[in-house]
Amino acid sequence: MAATQWVTVQELQCDLMGREARLMELRVYPADILPDVPAYRVLARKCSLGLECNLLGYPCKWAYTDSDYDPFRTG
Repeated sequence: MAATQWVTVQELQCDLMGREARLMELRVYPADILPDVPAYRVLARKCSLGLECNLLGYPCKWAYTDSDYDPFRTG
């Protein structure tokens, strides 16, 4: 049976909330390791502060209030 797990992939100091935020992925790991197949598949992504930012009305992609502002985007 496949296993799912939330994994932190990036951390940063959120300018909007003034504290640490984590970008997390929900990963599915297959029960058996198969050749030429990725070790996991990403089902979803979320920010650890996304719900709080949404409730406070902060404009952020991860709060689903502004698709243009993404604090985790690099470059």
